[in-house]
Amino acid sequence: MSTYFGIATHRIIYKASSFGLGKTVTAYIWNPSLAKSALQTFTEVSDGLYYLDYAFAVSGTHFGVFYEGGVATLSGVFRIVDLVATVWDGASAITLDFGTLVERIYQMISNKMTVVEATGNVALRNIADNANIAAGNVASAAGTTTRSGLSWA
Repeated sequence: MSTYFGIATHRIIYKASSFGLGKTVTAYIWNPSLAKSALQTFTEVSDGLYYLDYAFAVSGTHFGVFYEGGVATLSGVFRIVDLVATVWDGASAITLDFGTLVERIYQMISNKMTVVEATGNVALRNIADNANIAAGNVASAAGTTTRSGLSWA
């Protein structure tokens, strides 16, 4: 089964029998509700390879039957994943809005962080370096240093 990410046009590649040249390669494709497409015609690339740019309109499992010269030769299954929905479904556990999340990631990567060695206290500084924007603690034991989660101001 081939997996394609995004409800969009995706390229399907077909290898003709014995890498045959000059064949008429066609296919029907069924969507997840079992609606059959119009007959689709592939374009020959070279060396017995053919392609079809097919517009998948819905996510889910599609399947197709491929023909050479009108004779069925192969079937295929295509899983279409709605990437945007998948990302946002996974992000639902995050309690921050997207802008705040990106800003905090940027600050963690870019901003100065100070560690007080005597206490292990950590402060993430703002870009201007004139205020703390998050605080935490670093503990060291047996050669391993662990930073606690930061508490944002």
